[in-house]
Amino acid sequence: MRVRQGRGVAVVAWLLVASLLGGCAALGFETADSVMKEGQQLYAEKKYDEAITKFERVLELDSTRWLAYVYLARCYMAKGGWKLAISNARLAYQTAPSGENVLATFADALLGGATASLRSGQFTEAISDFVEYIKLRPTDARGYLGAGQAYIGAGSYAEALSAFVRGFANDSNGALRQDLLKGLLDGGLQALRQGQAKNAVPLLQEYVQQDPGNAAGFITLGKALIAAGYRSDALGALGRALQLNPNQPEATDLLRGLR
Repeated sequence: MRVRQGRGVAVVAWLLVASLLGGCAALGFETADSVMKEGQQLYAEKKYDEAITKFERVLELDSTRWLAYVYLARCYMAKGGWKLAISNARLAYQTAPSGENVLATFADALLGGATASLRSGQFTEAISDFVEYIKLRPTDARGYLGAGQAYIGAGSYAEALSAFVRGFANDSNGALRQDLLKGLLDGGLQALRQGQAKNAVPLLQEYVQQDPGNAAGFITLGKALIAAGYRSDALGALGRALQLNPNQPEATDLLRGLR
């Protein structure tokens, strides 16, 4: 009889606890799951500031919820807040590197942030983010193109050349070929304008190697070689320009000055 009474008391106690929990839920008692769902709904509605508040609350309730970091990163990406997007995406990656959409979100945040820094002339930050992006996406030519452009902006010409070369190697469908060529040419011309002819030469040599039918490219290379003091190499570059297009008075004048 006492055993039955004990069981009855236990059942009543369990029902009381369940009732209290249900009452708390009905009154809006927060759980990480419930707040997460609210945040996801707000994100879907593009209410990013409100969604951010929810996802931050999720992490207060349960700091292991890596998906909240993913959504925080996405919210900040949508708002153009690249530093916070990258930091939250990095936390998601550190917590759950194999989690669904974690790597993709981190990569997107890095690429977006690096591109924004490049456009605003923050070359050091751009380089850092592009390098980290390349580690995640080593076969994506966009990373190498961006890194090369950032290195040019920072005046790091040897590093820029290396990045562009790797960009060509990973541009399997040629989608970025013209941008990579422009990067080489722009870098060479910038170095030449800055009086750094010896830094300009390797970039322009790679430029004509990648585009060997470009007579104007060989003329530009010839100028850089002359400025760098490589007269015999300049003769070869300018001679090649005339072979490609005999109607090049600039090349003829430059050659006449060398002889």
